[in-house]
Amino acid sequence: MSLRFSTLLAAMVALPAATLAEVTLVMPQQDEPRTLSPAPSSDTGGHGPTSNVYSHLVVMDWGIIDGVSAYGDLADSWDISEDGTTYTFHLNPDALWHDGERVTSEDVKFTYDRIMENEYTFSSFLRDVKSIETPDDLTVVITLNKTNMAFLPMMAQGAQWTGKIYPEHLWADQEGLDTGPYVNEPVGSGPFRFVRWDRGSAVVLEANEDYFRGAPEVDNLIFRTIPDANVARAEFEAGQFPYLPFNYSPPLAEAPIFEADPDINVVYTASHFSRDLQLNLNHEALGVPEVRQAIAYAMDRETMNRIAFNNSWTPGYYAGVSSLSQWINEDARFPDHDAAKAEQLLDEAGFPRGDDGWRFAVKVTGPNISDCEAITEILVQQLRDVGIEAELEKFDQSTWFTRIQERNFDISCYFGRYGPDPDAYREHFSTGAARNFMSYSDPELDQLAEEANTITDMDARKEMYDRIQEIVVRDMPYINVFEEQKMSLVRPGWSGFAVMPDGFNKSISWFGVYAVTGPEDQ
Repeated sequence: MSLRFSTLLAAMVALPAATLAEVTLVMPQQDEPRTLSPAPSSDTGGHGPTSNVYSHLVVMDWGIIDGVSAYGDLADSWDISEDGTTYTFHLNPDALWHDGERVTSEDVKFTYDRIMENEYTFSSFLRDVKSIETPDDLTVVITLNKTNMAFLPMMAQGAQWTGKIYPEHLWADQEGLDTGPYVNEPVGSGPFRFVRWDRGSAVVLEANEDYFRGAPEVDNLIFRTIPDANVARAEFEAGQFPYLPFNYSPPLAEAPIFEADPDINVVYTASHFSRDLQLNLNHEALGVPEVRQAIAYAMDRETMNRIAFNNSWTPGYYAGVSSLSQWINEDARFPDHDAAKAEQLLDEAGFPRGDDGWRFAVKVTGPNISDCEAITEILVQQLRDVGIEAELEKFDQSTWFTRIQERNFDISCYFGRYGPDPDAYREHFSTGAARNFMSYSDPELDQLAEEANTITDMDARKEMYDRIQEIVVRDMPYINVFEEQKMSLVRPGWSGFAVMPDGFNKSISWFGVYAVTGPEDQ
């Protein structure tokens, strides 16, 4: 089988032959890193390299879908006080920095203190920290101001992006974590050491033979920047790398073709994410609740599923996902498709069709991944069918993310997250929250989300999150569309990628390759 993509384009971005000859594993990624210091801000191009160079206190990976919301990285174990306010972490005694210095509890304290002082992104996961103490070199005691039921799982998740541990002895003389000689020449304690960054091309790493959990089986690791999915697929076909991540994968409607190919293993991975629509409430029409309801009625998930996903995705009618079904409120449900109802609501909201047939205009965008591209293309037509003059806007991943952070969008496909703890609702829907790109605000929801995270009674906590879902479905600042299912392509003989069950709970983050093994003749 041929994917029928031009290999000429692939050659234009290839590394020199001498470099490629030394590579054991090439990992394609869409974005060039902005920096190799992960703490100051979330950088999609930096996640892969930094997650393999640096270590974390605790972390998680796609084992979350099997119920593991956090496991230790530098932390071998931990104890939690009965009132849930004191966490005592016991560090691995064999952890070393790549320069040979020993990792100690002071490094953890230094990192978290520096993150909080500078109000870096990860500080939101440390917002309830009262104190951090280091009674000895291998013990970190974190005391919270109040009970925070989500502290550990949310810290484990956030660590993948920006919560990695820095060496105090190399960074202490810097004011933050964004200046100095180690910003783009990182020294970590993870399974791979930094070798070099070829700007515009790749970040090159090598195995850390002194890694405290044992050296990885991958000897050399290269993160190649390949913005164009067609180029990435062509290079995968040509054998330049053995793994095509889900963000490059062809549309799911083509899955049967790949399943029939003996030279490709198709890997499906569920998650605690959805694909949803974020609606910018600053838009004149989208700020009207009836308009948002009309959009929910105009959207036909079943048609989307048939055309885009070969009926393989689960339509999302609730403000949650089935991998965290224990938290779903089935009484809070988004409406089924009803175009006539959508037209009625738009008329009643004061947006009748004009002489040209249009009611108002919106731009529809989303991240540069195949499933969102498919959803938005179909959505545009469904909105146009009810008189909304929708147009598609496409950007590279980094530009898209910057625009939604700046609220410079109308409607965007997004990957909403419902775990690893339901406190994720606060991150998406509380006033001014980090992922509240919709400019949504509801005082009752704010109060519930704040209180629910301090409740140890699970039944009482469930009631609060049930009410939060009722409010969100009532107001519709967002509309759930599908439960996410990732499709990745892997060459036979390779295993242990983070999306595969044999990579669960040992990949050291979604971006880690520590568990990867290749063919014996590699």
